[in-house]
Amino acid sequence: MGQVNVLSNWRTIASFLPPEYEALAIEHQQVETKFGNAKIRDADTLLRFILVHAGADLPLRQTVAVMAEAGEPSLSPMRLHKKMARAAPYLRSLVERMVGWCDEATPEHWGGYVFCAVDARVVCGPGGVGTDARMHTNLCIADVSLSACEVTDETGGETFTRFSWEPGELAVADRAYFTPRGIAHVLDAGADVLVRYRLDSVELRFGGVTLDVLSAVAHLDVGDTLDLDVEAKLPSRMTSGRLIAYRLTDDAVERARERLRRERGTLSPRVFEAAKYVLLFTTAPRARLDAERCLQGYRLRWQIELQFKRWKSLCGFDQLPNYRDDTTLAWLYAKLLLGALLDRMASIPSELSPPHHHAPIADVETHVVRPVEDDQHPLAAPRRRSATPRAA
Repeated sequence: MGQVNVLSNWRTIASFLPPEYEALAIEHQQVETKFGNAKIRDADTLLRFILVHAGADLPLRQTVAVMAEAGEPSLSPMRLHKKMARAAPYLRSLVERMVGWCDEATPEHWGGYVFCAVDARVVCGPGGVGTDARMHTNLCIADVSLSACEVTDETGGETFTRFSWEPGELAVADRAYFTPRGIAHVLDAGADVLVRYRLDSVELRFGGVTLDVLSAVAHLDVGDTLDLDVEAKLPSRMTSGRLIAYRLTDDAVERARERLRRERGTLSPRVFEAAKYVLLFTTAPRARLDAERCLQGYRLRWQIELQFKRWKSLCGFDQLPNYRDDTTLAWLYAKLLLGALLDRMASIPSELSPPHHHAPIADVETHVVRPVEDDQHPLAAPRRRSATPRAA
């Protein structure tokens, strides 16, 4: 009877997956049976094991025990580990078909650029109660491919230099990544940046003279935008770029200041004044991305960041499953898949719980929530994951 209930519940969950999820499993060689005694022969069984392991944050040994008791095939922990290690491309293909932002981030919408959102998230390992590590990711938004993922201890800084870049990519990130060395690293690879401006981090010049950014934007009224050609001082050269500024509404300014007070305590006069604006720096030519598209691009990144924060709360996205780097990527995609499933299931029309609709990009407020919490303590040893090839 228990197995009947499990299968009935699974059919409900599977109805929210992409219709081609079984065909994709075959395409990604996830259910090949090289030997007659293979325990996992179909996509449904594979996904049940993976989602229980990732969704319940269970160790491999406990996962296989729980699943066997529920009537599933009896696997060894090592066999499930090997399945997880090979499952990342398959899980990514499912996530790509389920999230709602892919169509908004295709290159044709962004001057031909491949839109790459870079960020770091604090995580903890098995048994941890605080911050054990920081997970650095480079996410290609158009197909939800994690082109790179690196896990360090909590002292690992946020920088563009952690990742390899290619011509045609646009590196989009918050103000922590606005450093001379990081920007130079992206440009040297032939890519461009769209990054939140941080006061006194990179010297900007206008007409050969050091630019006082706050003075340059002081004339803006609410809703006004400035798009100014500038030069940025990098470690060994100057480079051309643009300073883009947008004046926030008074309500948005107050929210931004309150958030900064929570993060930093007392605000300096310059930080207090800078909270009136969204300030961006980009090396993208104006002919490819005008100021409005740059602001929309950064809002898209912010909207995705809020989605990740929601999934972190719902799915335990901040919990590392183990210290095995070869399954971390598959675990991340499994968490993303769980988040997407929860979104679809929560959107079922109901008189008691009406579906939630995300605001379109144009309606998203232009202030930005800092994506990384500050409650940290040093426990994890440095760990790295090499970049993974992006799917064609």
